[in-house]
Amino acid sequence: MIKPRIKVKLGENSYPIYIEENIVSEIGNIIGKIGSFSKYILVTDSNVAKFYLKDVENSLKILQKPFKSIILRPGEKTKSFKNLNYLVEKILQNKIDRNSVVIALGGGVIGDLVGFAASIVLRGLPYIQIPTTLLAQVDSSVGGKTGINSIYGKNLIGSFKQPIAVISSLNMLDSLQKREINSGYAEILKYSLIADKNFFKWLLDNGKDIINLQPKNCIKAIKKSCEIKSNIVSMDEKESGIRAFLNLGHTFGHSIESITNYSKKINHGEAIFVGTLMALKFSNYLNLCKSEIPKKYQEHLKILGIKHLIDDYKIKTNSEEIYKHMLFDKKMTNGKLNFIVIRDFGKPQIYKLENKKTLITFLRKEVFK
Repeated sequence: MIKPRIKVKLGENSYPIYIEENIVSEIGNIIGKIGSFSKYILVTDSNVAKFYLKDVENSLKILQKPFKSIILRPGEKTKSFKNLNYLVEKILQNKIDRNSVVIALGGGVIGDLVGFAASIVLRGLPYIQIPTTLLAQVDSSVGGKTGINSIYGKNLIGSFKQPIAVISSLNMLDSLQKREINSGYAEILKYSLIADKNFFKWLLDNGKDIINLQPKNCIKAIKKSCEIKSNIVSMDEKESGIRAFLNLGHTFGHSIESITNYSKKINHGEAIFVGTLMALKFSNYLNLCKSEIPKKYQEHLKILGIKHLIDDYKIKTNSEEIYKHMLFDKKMTNGKLNFIVIRDFGKPQIYKLENKKTLITFLRKEVFK
């Protein structure tokens, strides 16, 4: 019997996280142990469907209940009102009831969109995450943040909706391109920086194994990342305090994504590599941490051959444009930008920007030299 490796402790909203090398054929059995549902709505995108939809459907047949698959277009632009409306109507078309369950089979885009839809259909349906990217397995599938994008920025429209389970099968990462695998590693590195110096040291020695999907170390990194996130979420589910630490690099990174209009020029994880280096350099610029911290981070990415500078992605921008796009960040409070900075490995803090000039001067000196 397959047992969960982690339990996210949120009272009545607690849920298990399963992480194994290959459990696709066991998905139906796992879901059957979680609960007895009247109907299953499986949502994925056309890229994932080519590789895994049939196998997941076959696994669900053991439940001997009706299920329906809905296939959406892939890509960040799918997280829109238009696609949310389409998905909600498709779900309702299947005459679901409150004991129906929605299953998100895909990366962060599908997980965010499906979770949001599940939170509003019939005022809330249970949903399950089956993440198919490394980034989703270590980050977006855990924690209950759901949503879609606005023309003003990323994830500005959404809700908190915890899944009832997360089922991660490592073999689903085999179909990913190198860029997508590297993107997941951006979030793994983030967890080490905000929570565990020893984890960061371990990554320095084992990072290559992870991006090459070596099962033992890859599962260990996924499990450790999920443990860090689940512990933080358990203490601060709705981001009123320490959950904000999970946004290290994201204020910079989301601005870069927005500047490129979420194009294929740079994906989310790549923007987080860039944004995290900027956040670490900003921490040093503010005299909060030693210069060795951004230096070690950058040296590690160079060894792994991972691009981490704006120029690496041929993005034409400037300090003022980055700042302008930051102003639509959902982490603004009382008209002021909040940045996650660090004092040392595993010691993050929130920095409230009091003066725009501080940020602009930093960007001109450290980013646009």
